[in-house]
Amino acid sequence: MMINRPNKFHFISKTPNLSFEKVFFKNKKYRSSLIAIFLWKATLMAQPSMVDSVYKVEGTTVTSNRLANFSYGTKIITIDSLSMNQYKTKNLADLLSNESPLFIKSYGMGSLATSSFRGGSAGHTAILWNGFNLNSPMNGQLDMALLPVNFCDAISLQYGGSSALWGSGAVGGAIHLNSVPKFNKGITTSINSSAGSFGTHNQQVSVEISKKKFISSLKLFSSGAKNNFEYTNIYSNDDRKITQTNAELKNYGILSENNLLMNKNQRMNLNIWYQLTDRNLPPTMLQTSSTAKQKDENLRITSEWKYDKKKTVTSTRVAYFDEKILFNDGIKRFTNHAQSLIAEVETRINFNKQHSINSGINNTFSTALTDGYPYRPQQNRTALFASYLYLSKNEKLKANTSLRKEFITGRTVPQVCSFGADYQLSKSLAIKGNVARVYRLPTFNDLYWSPGGNPNLLPESGYSEEVGFKYVMKSKSNLVSFTTEQTIFNRNMDNWIIWLPSTNYWTPQNLMKVWSRGIETNTALSVNFHAIKVSLSASTNYVISTNQALTTPNDASVDKQLIYVPMYSGLGKLTMEYKRFIFSYRQHYTGYRYTSSDNSEFLTPYTLGSAYLSYKVKKKLWNCGAFFQVNNILNSQYQVVLNRAMPMRNFTAGISIEINHKLNSKNK
Repeated sequence: MMINRPNKFHFISKTPNLSFEKVFFKNKKYRSSLIAIFLWKATLMAQPSMVDSVYKVEGTTVTSNRLANFSYGTKIITIDSLSMNQYKTKNLADLLSNESPLFIKSYGMGSLATSSFRGGSAGHTAILWNGFNLNSPMNGQLDMALLPVNFCDAISLQYGGSSALWGSGAVGGAIHLNSVPKFNKGITTSINSSAGSFGTHNQQVSVEISKKKFISSLKLFSSGAKNNFEYTNIYSNDDRKITQTNAELKNYGILSENNLLMNKNQRMNLNIWYQLTDRNLPPTMLQTSSTAKQKDENLRITSEWKYDKKKTVTSTRVAYFDEKILFNDGIKRFTNHAQSLIAEVETRINFNKQHSINSGINNTFSTALTDGYPYRPQQNRTALFASYLYLSKNEKLKANTSLRKEFITGRTVPQVCSFGADYQLSKSLAIKGNVARVYRLPTFNDLYWSPGGNPNLLPESGYSEEVGFKYVMKSKSNLVSFTTEQTIFNRNMDNWIIWLPSTNYWTPQNLMKVWSRGIETNTALSVNFHAIKVSLSASTNYVISTNQALTTPNDASVDKQLIYVPMYSGLGKLTMEYKRFIFSYRQHYTGYRYTSSDNSEFLTPYTLGSAYLSYKVKKKLWNCGAFFQVNNILNSQYQVVLNRAMPMRNFTAGISIEINHKLNSKNK
């Protein structure tokens, strides 16, 4: 469930329904956002019109400028295309929980799912869509169970602190969801459909028109599930199976992406993403029934103009996010409504092959309305950021440093910086390291929830460090490849916000000091036996994340592991490719997760195995495939979150069809 509240529900009389437009346009202190937008509009109007000429367009692999050029020294994992294809009909939480060692805190099928990087909380992960932070201003997080994988062309995980690049929340890591437009592909139509246990079904249709100067695509999806699986209630006196109730899910979405090459130096895009989710919230193991329902509605609109010359690249982008959550359990009923407007301009200057700088300004205006706030709060944030990149002449050393300073009226925000470098010791061996200062701003819930909100909260801040090496070996014939990467990390956070009970209600305070440290390993071996390709990979996490300060006089949480942070976790994967067949098997291990701050209560470790088999027919203009997947193949009973039931063994099967029509010279 995705409820924007801290602990308990408290209700007060509703405030006047001030519209976003009235709040934004009538207040002078928010005019900086308007100015940035007007500059963007004026810049577009001032550009020369598109000329009727033909020029070569290279194949494009679009990633965030700062991620691609100013993130040396940090660990970055990119989800490969083979894995992306296997999860086309699934959501982001399913993909990351099965294809990465990242801990996904799931409340059950169709319910809230968030991530934890290196012992951080959900609010310490920045989720970025084409460079824009999607996290809610109300609770500082995003439900990954609602994000369809098919709406993304590329997904990358950036570990460690990157607040200097992405701002508040990029403390433990960042998840990058990017579009990758490819020009001159013709007309492509794709259909994906799957069905599985517990009434699960997913349908997707996409159409893309890709010309030399213009791309327009439309993606639609519909998914649903009854989620009526059976489980054993650990609190029951007998072993009879219980069927989960009130867990139905319906999810719909549409994404329109449009890219235009104005001329050989300029391009612009417009993306519109609308999604509606209607779901019931099942009872916990301590409840006999539940009638709770929740509806999530999201509208995301982004646009970017890019001017690319030989030595300079200038980007101007804007975004508007509107999110609503309607909750009703028969007793309590409320609506959460948050809106954000983001405007950003940045320029990269390449002085030569060795020296580059990137600088820009970001303005983010957010407002929210809910029964839990005494009034409608607004927040205007302006950030200045800059990065410098150095490449040695032999390109063995790649080093970058970044700075960021954010300004909020009436609040002090720490200035943050980072320094990172990669060094190629030999053809096969490279070392890397990164040092960064990080921060996370209090959310609207932390500041304004009534009763309990604390407007005097300070931002969480601290330092993160990591060092590691990467070894890559390939045979002369490229039939065998071996890669291993080992990373040691450390992070110290001050002013960690914790909600504690006061006289009559809970309230947040800057009391915790958290020390997170650990080791991460990633190893992969690939062997080609003529027609057969075999890949074997393993990833492990060892994370210690402990509170170092007393939050109460008799606090027993000091030097204890934070709740819901597994100390040990790992993922093993075997993939075999033979002609048109692909088979893969995954085995996940998740260690103890403590459910009390003194570590006296915990959830037992569990292992989950899944198998996947697909067959694909490829022709010149079309291809067709089918797959079958078994999840929790060992039929393990487990809990990710206390008292939340999870499904036993279950199955999914599906088909996919893709048709491509190349445009002739006249149509091009």
